[in-house]
Amino acid sequence: MCLGIPMRVVEVDGLWARCEGRGVQRRVNLGLLGEAPCGSWLLVLGDSARERLEPDEASRIDLALDAVEAALRGETDLSRYFPDLDGLSARGAPAAGTA
Repeated sequence: MCLGIPMRVVEVDGLWARCEGRGVQRRVNLGLLGEAPCGSWLLVLGDSARERLEPDEASRIDLALDAVEAALRGETDLSRYFPDLDGLSARGAPAAGTA
């Protein structure tokens, strides 16, 4: 399984960029996307940028990855990692008593 990691472009050199995210820096191939200005956010799989992200999308993905790490540590209440889902039931309707 491959996970996409949100990374911010810090330097561009042709079709390559130095990106940082989740505490690491990586040389990323921009061949699938073309130009990516410094400061922009990308979804990186392996060493290739696959998608441009808005900053809020990058934050939501980072929180979801934090939730995966928390689950692997044994945490069972992961609701704080998904604030956009707060108050929703599993089917997407407001939870009982929240409408």
